[in-house]
Amino acid sequence: MEDSSLAVVFDWDNTLVDTQDNILNAIQHTIDLMGYSNKIADRNSHESRKSYMFALFGDQWKKANQIYQKYLDNALLQNITLNEGVEEMLKTLKNHNVYLAIVSNKKNTNLCEEVAHFKLDSYFDRIVGSGDTAEDKPSATPLLFALEEFILPVNKENVFFVGDSITDIFCAQNANCLPITYGQSISGFEDLLCFQHFDKLTDFVVKYLEDRCIKN
Repeated sequence: MEDSSLAVVFDWDNTLVDTQDNILNAIQHTIDLMGYSNKIADRNSHESRKSYMFALFGDQWKKANQIYQKYLDNALLQNITLNEGVEEMLKTLKNHNVYLAIVSNKKNTNLCEEVAHFKLDSYFDRIVGSGDTAEDKPSATPLLFALEEFILPVNKENVFFVGDSITDIFCAQNANCLPITYGQSISGFEDLLCFQHFDKLTDFVVKYLEDRCIKN
């Protein structure tokens, strides 16, 4: 097999899969157990979990985070659906020899179980979750770890990172990769490439590869 000429890395939650209901349920459960009845489970998915927890619970955020994580562990595979067009996209990109990876701040064991549940693991060269590296996103560390077997230089021409949050954007920028947003454009980052459907993202990547091939 020839070496990959492009890497596309994906966030997991609310990018490749829809887990918003499960996340909101986990937040409401945490609010209830923490006794913060005046708080509302309205997490903006564009911000990181740590930022949200700190804003909601202040110096109690670590305790709240443990409650939140325990709920997610117990609710594994509940209220989770594959977003439309994901498998078709992965199949096409794999056929074009694109290096594929996942970088998520989800607990690594839960992430791998969810990817396996949807039978997507064979598409990815590496799956990186929280606990696999010393730091999570927005640090560049997990993204660079995901790309260790990618032979080309890690830069905006060779690596795209697709996600739905500011955390994903900062992670891509910190690793000098090209950030692409999935779903709605993010306030303050409207100039970034944004795709609401994976068939459009697929078309963009395939054309990019064709144009690169012509130039070379």
